[in-house]
Order: sequence, then C-alpha cells, then structure tokens
Amino acid sequence: MKILITNDDGIHSPGLRILARAFDKLGEVTVVAPDTERSAVGHSITISHPLRVQEVKQDGEFFGYAINGTPADCVKIALGTIIPQGVDMVVAGINLGLNTGTHVIYSGTVSGAMEGAILGYPAIAVSIDIDRDNKDYENDEVYFSFPAQFSVMLANRIMEMGLPERTLLNINFPSCSKNEIKGIAITRQGQTIFHDRFQKRIDPRKNIYYWLEGEVEDVKLEGGDNLDHNAIQRGFISITPLSSDLTNHRCIEKLKCWDLSLDLKETRTLFENLER
Repeated sequence: MKILITNDDGIHSPGLRILARAFDKLGEVTVVAPDTERSAVGHSITISHPLRVQEVKQDGEFFGYAINGTPADCVKIALGTIIPQGVDMVVAGINLGLNTGTHVIYSGTVSGAMEGAILGYPAIAVSIDIDRDNKDYENDEVYFSFPAQFSVMLANRIMEMGLPERTLLNINFPSCSKNEIKGIAITRQGQTIFHDRFQKRIDPRKNIYYWLEGEVEDVKLEGGDNLDHNAIQRGFISITPLSSDLTNHRCIEKLKCWDLSLDLKETRTLFENLER
C-alpha cells in the first residue's frame, strides 16, 4: 500500500512525524508537506511563482519533501511529479486544532485531503482538539499516538469498504485520553460564526497594520447531536464525510421558481438602451 501524507502545520510538525511513523507500518509512505506552517490557507494553489522541492532529513535519515507552497500544492506536485505512479490513499494531519464547522472551508489540512479526493484517491483529514498555546504537545506523543493509530485502522477499513468518488473523511479527536473517549460519531458538518476583530498596530517605520483576533461561536442547529463540533464536546471522535460538491441541492428547485428569464430580459433591454 502506498500512502501520501501531508499537512498544513509544516513538515517539522510533531503530528505529521507521528502520523507518518504509524502509517509506515501499513505500507510505503511518502511525506510531502509545506516547508513552514500554512494554516488557514484553504484550497489555494500557487500560480504566481515557482514551487521548490527540498529533501528533509530527521535524525540523520531522509524523512520527506518540503514544498514552498500550500497543502493543495503539495498533493498536486506529489502526485504529478514525485509519485507519478500514484498512491492508494492521501492522508492529511495530524492538525493542531479542530477542523469542524466552517473551519473546514479555511483549513489547509482538509484542503490537502480534498485535493487528493479531487484527483481520485481515497483521503482522510485528521485533526485533534489541542490548544496551540499549550506547548506541551511538542514533546509529548500521548497527544498524537492514539489518533495516528486509529487513522491507520480507519485507512484499512476504507481500503476494504471503499469511499464514494471525490469524498474524504474528516476526522476530529477530542482533547481527552484514549480511555475517556466515549465512542465514534458519524456526523455532519456544523456551522461556525467568527466574531472577528482587527487589532490596529504600528510598525517601527510608522506604517499601520492589522492583526486578526476574535472569538468563534458554534451555531446551534436542529439535530445538534449529529454535528461535528457537538460530538467533540461530548467526548466522541467525529467522522464527517465531505465532498468537493459545494452545491446546495435543496436550493435548486427554489431558484427555478424565481423565473430569472425576466431579469435576463430586463438586463438585455437596459444594455440596448445604453448602446443607443
């Protein structure tokens, strides 16, 4: 089995290292990750400057490839040049912090897995509820070892059962020990409101710049127990199937009732009058 592993926290992230080590027991692992942290870059790709590939060693041995781009860039270049024969699965993580609700739109971790799904490969994104201000995680494998091993088990199940086309599994782990996890919840994506504030600052050259801060609020929806962030709060592992199809299918029939042909007719008349 061939596995491509990426992330958005950068190639030196402890979560990436432990995840790669766990999957190494399953098959042939290739790590292709950003050279520095690329959190919250979404599904952006690089088109304005060259992508550079650098081999990275850890503990004196070859570990993987660092790319000066986004997670989506990493998956594209990995499957386009570094592993042109393809892989059996794309895995992204382990991300420091949850990727639930609206966070999945911004997440580079989810986007790395989504790029794999778009290119036709089974994919999973793995995140854990860790406070980034708590630096204990950097030297403590307790945070990552269980999620990494569970991800390997789930990968085996995916290879056995299969996934629909262009679909990834977004996995989020609560911030508790393995013995405190209450179970697994198959969930749907929740919704999140960001109460943004921009702190105004002045640099040493008297130029104004802004730093984003604020709070995050999880929206309460009907059937809340089935939402990803609610499952995490209740101590469950959340597994949400995500697709690259962003269509709101429930809205299609409503739009058909708007008779937009009238708007098209009025717009044509407006432009005809302007051209006279």
